[in-house]
Amino acid sequence: MTSSRKGEDCVPEGDRGYRVGVDIGGTFTDIVVLDEKSGDLSLYKTPSTPRDFWFGVEAGIRKVSDSMDRVSMIVHGTTVGLNAFLMRRGEKAGLITTRGFRDIYDIGRHNRESMYDLRYRKPEPLVPREHRLEVTERLDARGNVVTPLDEDEVRACVRKFKAEGVRSIAVCLIHSYANAAHEDRIGEILAEEYPEATVSLSHDVAREWREYERTSTVAINAYIRPIVDRYLSNMETQLERQGYMHRLFICQSSGGVSSVEVTKLSPVSTLMSGPAGGAVGTAQVSGLEKIPRAIGFDMGGTSTDVCVSIDGNVLIRTEYKIERHPLLVPMVDVQSIGAGGGSIAWVDSVGALNVGPQSAGAEPGPVCYDKGGTEVTTTDANLVLGRLNPDYFLGGEMAVRPDLSAKRLDEKVAGPLKLDRTAAAAGILRVVNTKMAYAVRAVTVERGLSPREFALVAFGGAGPMHACDVAAELEIPTVLVPVAPGQFSALGMLYSDIRHDFAWTFLTKTREVDRATLDERFDSLAKRAGEVLEQEDVPREKRRFVRSADMRYVGQEWSVNVPFGEEAGDTDWQANLESRFHELHKRNYGHSAPEEPTEIVNLRLTAVGLVVNPRLRELARGGAGPEAQALKGTRKVYFPSLGWNERTPIYERERLLAGNKLAGPAVVEEPGSTTVVPPGWTATVSAYGNMLIRKNG
Repeated sequence: MTSSRKGEDCVPEGDRGYRVGVDIGGTFTDIVVLDEKSGDLSLYKTPSTPRDFWFGVEAGIRKVSDSMDRVSMIVHGTTVGLNAFLMRRGEKAGLITTRGFRDIYDIGRHNRESMYDLRYRKPEPLVPREHRLEVTERLDARGNVVTPLDEDEVRACVRKFKAEGVRSIAVCLIHSYANAAHEDRIGEILAEEYPEATVSLSHDVAREWREYERTSTVAINAYIRPIVDRYLSNMETQLERQGYMHRLFICQSSGGVSSVEVTKLSPVSTLMSGPAGGAVGTAQVSGLEKIPRAIGFDMGGTSTDVCVSIDGNVLIRTEYKIERHPLLVPMVDVQSIGAGGGSIAWVDSVGALNVGPQSAGAEPGPVCYDKGGTEVTTTDANLVLGRLNPDYFLGGEMAVRPDLSAKRLDEKVAGPLKLDRTAAAAGILRVVNTKMAYAVRAVTVERGLSPREFALVAFGGAGPMHACDVAAELEIPTVLVPVAPGQFSALGMLYSDIRHDFAWTFLTKTREVDRATLDERFDSLAKRAGEVLEQEDVPREKRRFVRSADMRYVGQEWSVNVPFGEEAGDTDWQANLESRFHELHKRNYGHSAPEEPTEIVNLRLTAVGLVVNPRLRELARGGAGPEAQALKGTRKVYFPSLGWNERTPIYERERLLAGNKLAGPAVVEEPGSTTVVPPGWTATVSAYGNMLIRKNG
């Protein structure tokens, strides 16, 4: 789908109509519609449909289809590629590599988790050995041709792939990051001899050294690419039928967005797109509330994702692992654990209570859904303890049965543990809260950051219900529950700029390279980036290019990403670059060695197409006490520090005004989420409708 109005389709100027964010989770599909003129939000949450995710999207889109002609931008976070990878339902893939190197994908690295596990098994390659073929060619580390490419062998590979029914092919040659000529030629031959095949070239996906990681990255890309391609093509077609005629954007793992055309070439960059939307939203809402340091805490139905934002910048990693498979793709630094509303509680063989990582998912879901689920989940425990309103689940659109939850809780947990029902349900919450606290520590304490200096931004359908308990365990003084917490990842996507990341391995000692050589490399990356932004119709005045370099001390293995100064004619650029490196190294690892020589490993360039941030509507001002109509009533709710509170006030969030204060214990309900304010905490509604919950004293 192409734009008919250059420059307007991909970078909305604001006040034009509606922006729509779509986030597909393991349990629910969230859709946010933002009116660019008024700042009003329309929120939709519908059960995900794993058999065909489009049906869940369609159910939400149908609710806004009457005004589809006014929609200026749709941003979609997709888990299709991730699900294909996790469930091993990708395309039959093949790999072409340099002769003698096809077993790199099996050998991997010596450093691994569970070093002393005698039963350890390496991750199963996505491309089996019989589909990893070799060709004669060789480059040295500087990109010089040692052995020319044997094109006849490439054609022989094509014939074998055709015979085996391999339709998605990855190409990863040794040192192709330094010279892509041989990979490009193989791509040309494949296009000539096997045009119906999908081809992924490693230098297009990850132009970096470390052949195992690069092979793994391009193999995953080839494995999921046809699946994602078909899904996105179908979604474009369906949206056109609904009346949407602009460009569809896909959220990337880096927190930026990209057009469908570009995403289809490198779908590996979408694997963590859902959590990335929440991370961008965390940075935006914390900045809006003048909070410099924030921890994003996204507890959904299947998992909890935790990230960090400092001064409006989300922390990014350039190397990642998913199920022990390495990736050379920029991703938001997210810690994910199997703890969500659908996480299953179970008692093990020694009588210990566990929660997750298994999840009931959307189908059959928790016991209370009455869809055939038999395993007790976190949602069932919250329902039994009165924290969830059975008559207001999904705003009353979905009926749930607490009686079924109570019955199964007695059978599956309380009975085996010889506890009463309340203690068993409270134990489930205590276990899941502790697991989530560990995830927060992983992105803070393990990176030299103190969680006590941060605010916890809680979102997801279940996040605001557990946030204060997690914050208390970590001594975090403030919890921020944003507007639309149940659909916050979808909302965060609407704040994302268009973004593309480019890298080029260039190993050199910092003091032995001249600035002109580096600028030449950066200019080459910028040229390629400009072509991509041009393809997406990003006006030149909206383009930004950010340079950085991966650096390390000579002799080190791993590197630190350092911003690269733009100052032309800076005679002290090497000293300034090293100074920034020493500072970042000390912040990350607690020490630095300014007397040691440094080297540059990779050059990186981030190309950005600026998108005008939408404006949220400010709330009407109220007094400290909520209006009478905001109080829905009271009910019996269990709090660990208080026991059962017979008359806990229940508030309707939509009726709260700026300045309202709610002293705990209290519960705030809205269609997509429920916020629990424990005793000893007070919630204050901000001008933009966000709730700031602070511990008293």
